[in-house]
Amino acid sequence: MQQQKSQIRADQGVFHNLQVFPQNITHDELIAAMRGFARGLGVRCDHCHVANPPGSKEQFDFPNDAKPEKNVARTMLRMTRAVNADYLSKVNPHRQDVMCFTCHHGQTVPAQAGPEQPRPAAPAQPPPA
Repeated sequence: MQQQKSQIRADQGVFHNLQVFPQNITHDELIAAMRGFARGLGVRCDHCHVANPPGSKEQFDFPNDAKPEKNVARTMLRMTRAVNADYLSKVNPHRQDVMCFTCHHGQTVPAQAGPEQPRPAAPAQPPPA
């Protein structure tokens, strides 16, 4: 059963509404990508996917685009692909790719703080009189 499951591909009509992933992605590749998003953002499937009513055959309505987070994820995926292909590849061909965790560190919203800035030296105090 597991062997058969890994051979399922989007081009066989199993996956619907793929807009960023290739149409020939395998089930295992798609699940691995989703798990990477979950780790990188500290979320679960319901963050982007609409839940089906209780008792449904499937837990989620994966093709449904009702949650805005799903389109944000698509935009972010396109952005990271562009950064990796159009910028990092020109700076260092042996680079590590940018991925969700690079900025998010397991949080849905990346931290806004930048590197700590050196504090200015305290003004010199005149010697006691």
